[in-house]
Amino acid sequence: MFKSFKKFFATSLVAILALSAIVPSASAAEHQFIDVNSNYDEAVSFLFEFDLIKGKTTTLFGTDLNLTRGDAAVILANVLELDVESAPSAGFKDLNSRVRGAVNALTEAEIVSGITKDKFGPDILLSRGAMAKFLNLGFGLEDYAETTPFTDAVGVFTPHIEALYGTGITNGKTPTTFGTNDNIKRGEFANLLYNTIMFSFYLYTPFAESATILSPTTLEIKMEEVAPKDFPAADLAEMFYIEAYFKNGSVKGLEFVGSSLSADRITLTVELSADSSLEGKKGKIEINGRNEIDFDFTTPAVQPVETK
Repeated sequence: MFKSFKKFFATSLVAILALSAIVPSASAAEHQFIDVNSNYDEAVSFLFEFDLIKGKTTTLFGTDLNLTRGDAAVILANVLELDVESAPSAGFKDLNSRVRGAVNALTEAEIVSGITKDKFGPDILLSRGAMAKFLNLGFGLEDYAETTPFTDAVGVFTPHIEALYGTGITNGKTPTTFGTNDNIKRGEFANLLYNTIMFSFYLYTPFAESATILSPTTLEIKMEEVAPKDFPAADLAEMFYIEAYFKNGSVKGLEFVGSSLSADRITLTVELSADSSLEGKKGKIEINGRNEIDFDFTTPAVQPVETK
């Protein structure tokens, strides 16, 4: 399930990084919701910009309205880019057509479960404890769990609350209470989902320390950190957003047809598709909006160019 999530960031979210050149931010995004104040604006703007969440109307987000289990399932399945069309039936008899695909996909991925064997409870209000479970299992945060100071972090939701606390995604409603049994409001959910996305983005997204153009079709990227063992070279390559800015003023996103990792898992070599070849062209490329490399393949003999 997390592979789809990584690919989402490799395209859409990393593109925003390229535009901002510093951090993914929704400060420039626009929405028409008049009930979203400064406490929720960044999260709602970001989620709205990427079409991950919708308002109750064109002008109202419903910031202070409670969130249902069905609505939360639709939003989460959308964020994780799960296959809601072909997921097998989870066996719940109370699902309508709007939420059925999302719930089936999340159930298959073992992220959600029903209130009984044959009922999911899509119209039941989502508690903060259940929300913690959705986010923890959806984004794979189990390894970051820490003991909390919350006196109400008890029962089946304890490990999920500890995961959100350990990542710093939430500090609770008060220093000693998480509000486990409280219903979560749409504004609160937007903030927590946004915080979870940002945590996961920086956790799983590689950044380039330097890069070298070896040939018109070969790039070498030295990463800031050693790539995790469970990340194949192909997945890492998808998480770099590379654009070429040509001398004639045109811009093109470069596509890869092959990739490999060095033995120490710090250097990624990518092969460009024929359509993305830099042969006979001059300009610069940018990697995730941060690393700029000039190139000139308009003459036969060009030495590799390195930048930091």
